[in-house]
Amino acid sequence: MSKRPHRKRRGEDHGEEHPDERWMASYMDMVTVLMCMFIVLYAMSSVDQQKFEQLRASLATGFGVVETATVDTAEGTVVAAENVNAEGESFTGGAALADATPEAQQDDGAVAAPTPSPAPSAGGAAVTAAPTPSPAPSAGGDEAEPTTERERAMAEVENLRALQERIDAGLRERDLETAVRYVIDERGLTIRLVGSETFFLPDSAQLTEQTQRVLESVGPVLATIPNEVGVEGHTARLPDSVPRPLDWELSTQRAVNVVRHLIDTGGVPAPRLVAIGYGESRPLAPGATEAELELNRRVDIVVHSDEPESVRALIPGITGGT
Repeated sequence: MSKRPHRKRRGEDHGEEHPDERWMASYMDMVTVLMCMFIVLYAMSSVDQQKFEQLRASLATGFGVVETATVDTAEGTVVAAENVNAEGESFTGGAALADATPEAQQDDGAVAAPTPSPAPSAGGAAVTAAPTPSPAPSAGGDEAEPTTERERAMAEVENLRALQERIDAGLRERDLETAVRYVIDERGLTIRLVGSETFFLPDSAQLTEQTQRVLESVGPVLATIPNEVGVEGHTARLPDSVPRPLDWELSTQRAVNVVRHLIDTGGVPAPRLVAIGYGESRPLAPGATEAELELNRRVDIVVHSDEPESVRALIPGITGGT
């Protein structure tokens, strides 16, 4: 026997059955509340700190909750009560804010104290205090700072001449004023040790007794100035039988010996000293005679000017090559 298909009874068709989904309504409400909370937190985190502090200080000052030394940050003009007239429209005496001079306004929003009215004198006329005059420079006071390049060059020449006079005064005390020569040019002040085998013997870098006496007088003066000092050694023309490199070695050794003496005896700081050897490349005279050879056998102590090149270029025109 074949089985017959089962027929559903009338009233048994109830449609598809689903689980209870009422929990989703509560979940969506919770998610919505969390989203709103995070939005509020984000909005609070982006508060303008400066405006918040201004608001806090303004409210605290206005309500008198706390004492503060700062002035209310609200825009406007703060006027003391005694300076307001009966209508409360202007300052006492009718002076409007627009007529106030800029000098009367204080920086950073500070409130200026009211200026007392002038007290009447015995004759009834108002007595006003005379303005305090600006202090005039004294006759021997500080001079105005040089502004143009020529003024700066002239001031530099005066400084170099004053330094020359200090050095010369020390040499005069030792009767050595004729032992050196001075040149003021665009480099600065050159103290030239020249002459008649008194500073260096021929083909020798050893300092003579007179050289040491001169340096003992010059060194302490150079120790008191901040300028850089260059010591330049020179030689006379050597015989052809002498190797050429000896010129440079001899001139450099002379400069080094002078630098060492300025440091050890004169107290000049070593970082401000430079030793240079030029050999016979920068003679003062052709060297045809013995006197010219002695002139070329020298050491130059150069006190370099610290002015800009454009200012130093004007110095020779002011000194006339002296």
